[in-house]
Amino acid sequence: MPELVEPISLERNMTEQAIQKTKKRANVKSKQVVALLDKLTEGNGLAIMRHLQERPESLEDIARDIATGSAVEVLSKLVRTQTRSIEWVTEADFDYVGLPAEAATCGFHTGFETYIRQRVGKRADGFAVMFNALDRYSSPYIIETGCLRVPRNWEGDGQSTFQFDWYAREKRGHVTTIDINAESIDSARRACSSVTSTILNDSVATLNALSAQAKQPASLIYLDSFDLDLSDPIPSATHHAMEVMAARNLMGPGTILCIDDFDVPPLGPGGKGLIVDQFMKSVNAEVLYSGYQKVWRISS
Repeated sequence: MPELVEPISLERNMTEQAIQKTKKRANVKSKQVVALLDKLTEGNGLAIMRHLQERPESLEDIARDIATGSAVEVLSKLVRTQTRSIEWVTEADFDYVGLPAEAATCGFHTGFETYIRQRVGKRADGFAVMFNALDRYSSPYIIETGCLRVPRNWEGDGQSTFQFDWYAREKRGHVTTIDINAESIDSARRACSSVTSTILNDSVATLNALSAQAKQPASLIYLDSFDLDLSDPIPSATHHAMEVMAARNLMGPGTILCIDDFDVPPLGPGGKGLIVDQFMKSVNAEVLYSGYQKVWRISS
């Protein structure tokens, strides 16, 4: 008569089999993770895995090193430089800037009041004044310095480039945005439609070149490039004054000029527009709005 296997022995065997299967799965997953890390770090996957096992608290530092490494840069360039369909470069990306899909079906002014005003906080009234003033133009030409930097950062920077793109697209206009930071330009390109042209260059040099070739004045010039240092506002104020001088031929009767970060607590009125404000007074420009932003219209 064959010897019966005790239930406890059978249970032990099944448990050991489960453990072995789990170990095999873990080994497969570990190899896959190492292979992925190899792709992202030029073959250093195993070393990184060992380092994480020994010092798990270093995860954040390792993630940053990988994100700024040459292997990730190469992969990113390969993805971004692939040929896309024409729709990709002509349509604005509402989701990229954090707006719901239904926003794309609205007219701009309805979209502004419904989705944008509540998001832009201290800039809401300034933008509203700008766009209402722009309504007199049938095909507005908008020039911006300092473009959309971080998608969805409505409260932080107003996502102005996306707003201008949306408005100009509806009014059959055009937007030119200038920024010296390649990452910011990339954000603007991803967010906006082909109505917007992006220029990666110094704003003063670019405005001077555009001004030399100008055939007609801009409808709106929006200046928001050099970051404001509350403890030392003069460098930013000087830079924006230089932008105004460089854009001399781009301004004419009716041109709207706006400077962001004008009345900023605790500094008070001036900010980026400290010098430009005095110039606009000297040419009797009409003040349309004064707050966190300041908006003028060149006298007709």
